[in-house]
Amino acid sequence: MQNKERAALPVCPRWKFRWLAVFLACSLRLAGQSSAVPATSVPVAAPVQGIHAVLNLDGPWRFQAGDDPRWADPAFDDSKWQSVTLTEPLISQGLDSYSGYAWYRIRVQPEQLSAITGLSLNAPLDLIAAPNSVGQLMVYVNGVEAGHTKGMTESPSMFQSPPLVVPLTNSGGTVLAIRTWAGSGVEIGRGLLDKVEVGPHDEIAGKLAVATNRQWDEHAVSAMVVTFLFACVAFLAAALFLSQRHHAEYMWMALLCLSVAAGGAADATFELGQMPLGVYRIFSLFMGRAFMAITLEFVRRFTGIEWRKTVRGVQIAVLLLPFVSLLNLEQIYEVLSVCAQVVFCGLVCFLLFRALRRGRGEAGVMLLPFFLAATADSADTILDYLASKHWIPMEFASPRFHLGPIEFGTGTVAYTVFLGSLIAVILYQFVRVSQEEQRSSAEISAARSVQALLIPTQLPSNQNFMLESAYLPIQGVGGDFFQVLPLNDDSLLIVVGDVSGKGLQAAMNSSTLVGALRNELSHDPATVLEHLNRVLIGAVSSPGAVPDLNAAPCFATCLCARIFPDGTLMVANAGHLSPYRDGRELELEPNLPLGVIAGTRYEQNTFQLERGDRLVFLSDGVVEAMNPKGELFGFERTKQVSNESARYIAQTAKRFGQTDDITVVSLYVASRAAEHVSRGGVEAQETR
Repeated sequence: MQNKERAALPVCPRWKFRWLAVFLACSLRLAGQSSAVPATSVPVAAPVQGIHAVLNLDGPWRFQAGDDPRWADPAFDDSKWQSVTLTEPLISQGLDSYSGYAWYRIRVQPEQLSAITGLSLNAPLDLIAAPNSVGQLMVYVNGVEAGHTKGMTESPSMFQSPPLVVPLTNSGGTVLAIRTWAGSGVEIGRGLLDKVEVGPHDEIAGKLAVATNRQWDEHAVSAMVVTFLFACVAFLAAALFLSQRHHAEYMWMALLCLSVAAGGAADATFELGQMPLGVYRIFSLFMGRAFMAITLEFVRRFTGIEWRKTVRGVQIAVLLLPFVSLLNLEQIYEVLSVCAQVVFCGLVCFLLFRALRRGRGEAGVMLLPFFLAATADSADTILDYLASKHWIPMEFASPRFHLGPIEFGTGTVAYTVFLGSLIAVILYQFVRVSQEEQRSSAEISAARSVQALLIPTQLPSNQNFMLESAYLPIQGVGGDFFQVLPLNDDSLLIVVGDVSGKGLQAAMNSSTLVGALRNELSHDPATVLEHLNRVLIGAVSSPGAVPDLNAAPCFATCLCARIFPDGTLMVANAGHLSPYRDGRELELEPNLPLGVIAGTRYEQNTFQLERGDRLVFLSDGVVEAMNPKGELFGFERTKQVSNESARYIAQTAKRFGQTDDITVVSLYVASRAAEHVSRGGVEAQETR
């Protein structure tokens, strides 16, 4: 926004950073001196003759600060008012700055009006009055109100007003009185009336069209272009976030761009006179600080540097800062605003630089444009502030550039470059993350294929036993494993285990243990566990060992059981959950998990199963399932469902709240030999 009468507009950051509470000086010319006394005419600049001639009322005008309805009366004696012209600032004509209302008066002779185009005295003319910045005008012609700007009402408000056109009849002498106003907080040093011209209707209509187009070109087009570009990037970032939801930096980038787009839209709306300054000021105050808070969160997540407390502290401080301004503590607000801007820019640059030092080259792509954008905006703000205080000439204020008729400043260029760096960095990261996810997906797919070969999907069944299983990894692949191996004597060897950790590494470690299990020649449960223990701690003497486990130390709980056709059950346990027999937990000797101590010896327990018994092996993913309230599934619930099918147990724990891999293996004893052995044992006991 490039307002002319900006001396005390408390406008805060919009779509770019602000280091000072900016007061931009005006550049429109002010009123001259004129006698409004009907008996005495004042010389007026001679009009240019010709078909397109207009009368330039640059002065002299009579000027008086204050407000009195009698000053509109053409008979009012204004000879004691100060004589001014519109071509010079008021302060350079010996007047002090003021605020609120002020009046301009001038008398135009009929021959001066008729000489504009050589028309008759009754030819219709129009008057165009250009206000300065947010100044509001009310034009009186011979004591009668002829028109007013949008904000000049009974309850006036400040708008960025376009030129005002009112009809003017060429019938005798004409006294023009123009009432001007700007609200509190605007210290007027150059006046609120920029230019007044009188001419034929078509000529004035053309001048109004030119002024309107200039208002668009100089104040609105660049803001609208910025709004459109940042809105497009916000849409792109939102689309990237929807495709990669675990990368929250895309969401914060979308919010960052939306805040900039909202600020740019507010700029354009205000500059086109559709938003009052009071609303625009409050919106800009909060949107500028929201932009800072969102930018900090985006940079923190983008760089991956966990400075959460520091960033949160700065965010809270900048979000509370607008309330200081709303409390009319402007001097305190200016000091705090400068401090906040320095801390904000320094913290962002530090985070980007630190990420660059850690090898994140894309952070360097953002660092330089961000620094240049902050520097350019700060320089513009300081120059505008010095010019508004008349400490430097107005021509040394922030430079403006033109692309055809469109005007823009250095800040627009700098932040367009910054936007380009955002686009480049985010697209680069999106491609990199996509490639990494594809590689990870391929690795997981390969691990899943390996695990599918080692984790049986179909269990061996015979006339002695019926088995079923359920395997629910929490991350596609997991650390749980189990094997059911039929032996030559019609017995079954069942191994159920859980490797520490989750995901791909745990899956590969569990696959290694399953491979070692299949290479084990002994089928004694205690011996099997001792062999797996040697594999896991890397002290394996067999040539089929996988030494890669030494690079990723881990441990595993494991349960190994051998069940004979007559129902004899031999079990050895390495820190795993005990199996359940018909809803009751078997009591086993406690032992250390695999991979803890080399040479560990495992105790072996023997039980006698009966025909119709159900034996259930499960992993701790069932017991440790947790609902949203933080309640564990626990041993009591596990005991209640332990006599159900394997699938039912696993699905029940999953619905309760799965937090780990879930494995359930269920065995039903159908052997008549087991029934015979059981009855024989009872009869022998009765005989004794």
